Amino acid sequence: MNEIRNRARQTLLWAVTVAAPAVLLSGCQSENKPEAPKELVLGVIDEDIYNYQFRAIIEGRFPDWKITLAPMGDRKLYEMRGGEAIKVFNEYLELNQPDLFIMTSLMYQPLADAGAFRDLGQWVSRDAMDLNVFSPGMIEQMKDNEEGKLFGLSPSFRTSVLYYNKTMFRSYGIEEPQERMTWSEVLSLSDRFTQDASLEEGSYGFYEPYIRSPFDLVQVVAQTEGLSFVDTRNGGMTMQSEEWKRMWRMVADSYRRGSLGLNGRKQKVVDGVTYVGKEEQEASDLFYKGKVAMTYGQVDLMQKLKAKPPSFEWGVLPGPVSERDPERTWWFNSDYIFVVPTVASRPESAWNAIRELHSEPVGKVYASAGTDLSSLKDYPKWKNDLDYEPFYQQKGWPKPPNFLTSVIPTEFYQPFNKLVSEQMEATISNQITTEEALEALQQEGQKLLDGSVPASK
Repeated sequence: MNEIRNRARQTLLWAVTVAAPAVLLSGCQSENKPEAPKELVLGVIDEDIYNYQFRAIIEGRFPDWKITLAPMGDRKLYEMRGGEAIKVFNEYLELNQPDLFIMTSLMYQPLADAGAFRDLGQWVSRDAMDLNVFSPGMIEQMKDNEEGKLFGLSPSFRTSVLYYNKTMFRSYGIEEPQERMTWSEVLSLSDRFTQDASLEEGSYGFYEPYIRSPFDLVQVVAQTEGLSFVDTRNGGMTMQSEEWKRMWRMVADSYRRGSLGLNGRKQKVVDGVTYVGKEEQEASDLFYKGKVAMTYGQVDLMQKLKAKPPSFEWGVLPGPVSERDPERTWWFNSDYIFVVPTVASRPESAWNAIRELHSEPVGKVYASAGTDLSSLKDYPKWKNDLDYEPFYQQKGWPKPPNFLTSVIPTEFYQPFNKLVSEQMEATISNQITTEEALEALQQEGQKLLDGSVPASK
């Protein structure tokens, strides 16, 4: 599951390519500019990220502004626990006094809860800014904090949708998937391909190249329902509910019937970093090869299918979605967030910059030159391509504490993953029941937690 988590945290190349600045500048300069001259201290997590992703659009939109960059340098918040990260960030704010800060989603919620940012709602109301033009999922993520306030805005987002092979469905005489199918419906549809004796070896009803074990899929299904196997706030196992029994049994049954494919690609670890070679990546892309009826994927899969059309006809739909809420899927994230720190001495200038960088003219530029999803809902219309609409029709769940603010130490996961793999294999092979597997995981997992979670003071 770590690979899935890493994929969800991959850097979002919002400015697209090194060649994009010229296009972005020309597109932005054709529109009216904000008032000038103005000054702004701009804080960034990493100067290289700023140079690659944001410098062109910001300097192109504000050519007469005096912008002083204040990078965080070697302050690596992602390597710290929550309390330490908040302390280090506050020290950075006091020292540099940034007016505007471009941060990652990883620390947005805990820093918002710590009072580090100004509420953008005051400016939104004053300027009658219509938040309905944005992806509902992005706005909801920005308000996912203790006060439910809008402390930031993001120009882009990522999520996964359901892709399907229309040609394969027709060939086997199976009806195509519908919008907003649940995992139960998707896996039932996947099973129907296995029931056909003519299904070619190495072909599957459902497959996703980043799912390496049955429990990876169980976790995806659980996250689609807004559930986790452990309470990251209080340190308790949560695997004995009827919902967990249903999800565990559903995935185990599908793997037992052989309708789900697993990724067996080889990986290399160099200096602690896991790499997958290009040949291995291509070999594992079974959907593109026409061997899989359904998969889920991000916008990059769509771009690949459009840039080099495969040998089959394909479609895309929102989903798979939660049984409890058909608007919610397993993950949704806005990678980079623009905030106004409470220490800002030029908050009005910072707000003007945020408003401009989230405006329709800038959104249109990225629709024509970019490859990522603008947070503005008219992106599919600007691209003149309705295939992008499913991305805008779903949201994620409120995020639980992440690994920075969670009470669960990282040392817990390796032995637990070994334990959960053993229990799933035994369930699939009918050696134990779902109830027995989850009972063992609840008890043994809690023992691991009790031995690794520090006692609260």
